[in-house]
Amino acid sequence: MATFPDKYSSSKSYYPQKADAAHLSKSVQTSRQESISDWKMAVNYVETCNCDFGCPCNFSGTPTYGFCRAMVFLKITKGNYGDVPLDGLAIVYVGSWPKAIHEGSGTLQIFVSKEANQKQRDAITKIVHGKAKGNGFFAIFATTMKYVLEPQFVDVKYKIDGKNSSFSVPGVLDAQLESFKNPMTGEESETQINLPKGFIWQTARACKTKVMRIVSPNLTFDDSGQNAFFCESLTFKGP
Repeated sequence: MATFPDKYSSSKSYYPQKADAAHLSKSVQTSRQESISDWKMAVNYVETCNCDFGCPCNFSGTPTYGFCRAMVFLKITKGNYGDVPLDGLAIVYVGSWPKAIHEGSGTLQIFVSKEANQKQRDAITKIVHGKAKGNGFFAIFATTMKYVLEPQFVDVKYKIDGKNSSFSVPGVLDAQLESFKNPMTGEESETQINLPKGFIWQTARACKTKVMRIVSPNLTFDDSGQNAFFCESLTFKGP
């Protein structure tokens, strides 16, 4: 099993979350004081989780096993936060919830391409931690987090190849996709799911993970062989 490098071992909460009224009130006041630039990200999108094939959460159901663990990869093909360009940067969003996502108490850590300069790091952190509002899952999932761990700026490796895509942070996390196969014939399945009202994606190719695992001080799991989705292009924007 992979070991977690010392340089990634911080257990500090970047935005420690507490589900109490005083904290929520303070958060609202803080968000009003912060300026938010117009932003937009067109991305290649890979979603992996611990649910069985298809993931019932996408159909307003509950997680297959009662809890949720996910690793989501986004390669920004074209993007900006105000006048800060974000093209070419990669993000891995790792989240874990003890029950269904909407029930809260989640833990989040993001891994971002080390090539990002300070302005890009600040912009991506603000967007992905939900502080720049916008569509998609960033701002929505932010309300479900109890612990938001310090972002890691690291070597993010990836291959964008449809249902054979993969991404990794060497020594920390690894995800590899593959097609479902007919157990009788070995033929690869070609399944596409359409969700006209989906808030993350509306159309995605369904597949599975060959590998899906992370080893870290605060997030460690192995859900290889479970659900995955691939989207060639999604666009997120805000505020």
